[in-house]
Parts: sequence; structure tokens; C-alpha cells
Amino acid sequence: MNKRIKFFVSALLVFALFVSSFMIPVSSYETDVQTSTSDLLLVNLDTDTIVFSQKPDTNWYAGTLSRLMTFLLAYEMISEPKKVTFKVEESYIEELPYTDGCLDKFVGKTLTAQDLMAIMLLTSGNDAAYALADLATENDRDAFVAAMNERVTTLGMKSTAYVSPGFDNTSAQHTTCRDVYILYKEVLKNEFYKSVMKEKAYTPAKTKVSVSAEPSILDPNSPYYFRYTNDAIYSYTEDTYEELALTTTYHGQTYLFVGLLGLHQSERNVFADARKLTTWAYLNLSDVKILNSDEVISDITVTTDWGSYKTNLYPDHSALKTLPNDYDESKLSHTFEIPKSVKTPLLAGQKVGSIKINYGDEQIDTISLSVNSDEGLGMLSDFGRFSDYVFHRLTPHREDTATEAPTEAPTVAPTEAPVATAAEEPSGAAEETAAEG
Repeated sequence: MNKRIKFFVSALLVFALFVSSFMIPVSSYETDVQTSTSDLLLVNLDTDTIVFSQKPDTNWYAGTLSRLMTFLLAYEMISEPKKVTFKVEESYIEELPYTDGCLDKFVGKTLTAQDLMAIMLLTSGNDAAYALADLATENDRDAFVAAMNERVTTLGMKSTAYVSPGFDNTSAQHTTCRDVYILYKEVLKNEFYKSVMKEKAYTPAKTKVSVSAEPSILDPNSPYYFRYTNDAIYSYTEDTYEELALTTTYHGQTYLFVGLLGLHQSERNVFADARKLTTWAYLNLSDVKILNSDEVISDITVTTDWGSYKTNLYPDHSALKTLPNDYDESKLSHTFEIPKSVKTPLLAGQKVGSIKINYGDEQIDTISLSVNSDEGLGMLSDFGRFSDYVFHRLTPHREDTATEAPTEAPTVAPTEAPVATAAEEPSGAAEETAAEG
């Protein structure tokens, strides 16, 4: 007899009490958007800026979102996903700890590992997740779970743990919005993932059976449809809980939304929150260039065997961050972390310090500072420096023109905001109506 996935409200409430002490409300930018989902994170992926957060570090159980890690590892561990096959048997499905029926229509058919990946991603399929773990490790699920947790550490996910490649309704398998953000960024590097989610449908070769993306926010015929959505991983639990991760793109800007603990009742509250928050971001935020990579930010004293001199420091990369359209430039500030001096030799591009950029009370970026030339690598490379040093020593009246560390925030030049037609611009009123269904 199939053991269909069951979720027990009492277990969820117990776990909610367990994690309540870790809830830390945070909001990056002010907004009057009203939300009903407990834990939220909205990130501009182009600038890597968190623009809205609410309890982003609260632990909650990792349900459907665990499939992202399962996909990531299965894709890496199965050397030829187009050739490795799996025969779907009813007996296999019946023996799973939990089953959601995503493979029922394929009983008796042979699928490739790539087929299983597509089915799992589009349907948030638990059964396909177990099948992939078994293929990747020759039925050693413990080894697969160990690999999942090893990758958690490698990626720097600080509050996530897995005990299963699929669904597990205990507190032992848990994650946070912030950790989902870290994982999602890694998954988005995978071209197969992006191609499957772009098509929003998949038909395994040699079968006439298709699967389609299940989240209603991807369905043009659904009242919850949001046309700017690229991909979505979603699940809900018997009118008590929702979890959703998705990306949207509008006028070249891409946002990642993560929502956990949405109360699923007569409407998909987490879908409504995703629509409202991303629409708010597109209408009220824009990208601002904070620093240029070829801009001198500060300098540092370089010491050698024959004396010392100063050399310029440059940002490791240009900094483009997302800020309110009416941002207050006076709220931009910075702090340097630069040693008083460094000893040669130094190589061009070598990092010797950093600059932290803040907007109000929020730290919005940390950028490494580096030298842009080799220092102290021999007589030839040091000749100019040594000549300047001798000249300074022989002419003590000469003013030292080396710049000191700036005491004001670097000049910020706002980028031109995209111009949209009224028909294309996300409309708060229209989105609200659609979100409410």
C-alpha cells in the first residue's frame, strides 16, 4: 500500500516552538507591502543585494527545497545522465519512506537520469529524488545524504542539514531563507536546470507522457500567474504551510524570492507575497554604481630593504548595488580595513585590504582592495620607486603628494533607470487583484 506524504500540524507546531528563539526580524529597505508569509528574502541577483528580508535566518524544515540540493549533486555524481537508466517499478514506489506519485504515470517505463531530474524539478517530485540518489550512489542513500551535508559546508550554508534526498517532516532536515539563497545561486549556474525551467514542460524520450511545471504562479491559466517568473520550486502541506523559491526577470533585472511558512488556506498566500514584493522592487528600486574597478580608493605604505613608499589601492571589482530610486546619498558610508604597511614583494592584483560599503545601518557590500602593479620583485621593477625615494631624501622641502585614505564616501553615480511603457510596467493594483485571485 502506498504511503502517501502526510504532514502533521502538531509536529510543525512543535518545531515552530523549537525555532522561535532564533527568529530575527530584519528589513533591508522600507516598504509598505503587507505580507502574510513568516520568513522572507528578496535578492537582486544582478547586484547580489538583499533588498527585503524578514526572519531570513529562522530554521524551518527543508521540504521541497531539498530537491535543489538533490539535483545539484545528482547532476555532478551521475557521469552520463542521458545514458544512465532507471526502470520505474510499482514495488519501488511502494517501498519509499514517502511517496508523492510523481512517477506513477511512468510505471513500467525506463527513464534516464536526466528524465528523472526534469520530472523532479517540474513537479517537486519526491519519488524522483529518491531514484536519483539511488542511481548516483548505487542505492547507498546514506552516502548521498552525507554528500548533501558536505556540500552544505562547502557552500557556506550555516543553518541547513539533510537526512533524506527527498521529503522528511522532522526537524532534523531544516534550512533557512538565507541558505536557500546560497543554494539557489549555485543551482542557477546549471544550464540544464535553466533550460528545463524555461520550457516549463518535459517529455521523456521514447514515451508519450509529459510533465508540466506544477506551481500555479507559472500557469497562464491560473489566477496566481505572474508572467515575469522564470522558475519556481513550490510545495504546500494540507492547508497549513507553504514554501516557495522562484526567480523573476523584468527589464533586465532578476530577483530571487524565497518564502517559508506561508499559511496556505483558501488562497496561495506565498504566491501573493512573491508578486507584491517583486513588483514593489521593480517599481521602487534601481541599480547604482558605487565604485569603479579603475578608481583609486586609497593607498598603502610599502616597505622595502632600502626604505618605504606609498602605492595606490584599487577595488577588486566594480560595485553595482540596488538602492531605492529616491536613495539618500548621505546615508552611504564606508569603512576601510587596511594595514598600516605591507612588506614587499607584492604581485599585481594582490589583495591587501578591503572597504565596507553601508547604506544607513545596512552593510550592502564588502570589496577587496588590491595593488595594480608588481612591487619589490627586483632591481628593474624597483628602479623607479628607488629613484623617487632618493629624490625625496635629497629634497626634504618637497611635499609628499601621496593621497591619504579618503574620509568621504566614494562618488556614487546612479545608472539610468529603465523606461517602460504603461502596458509593460508592473502595476501594483493589477498585481494585487491577480494575487488575491
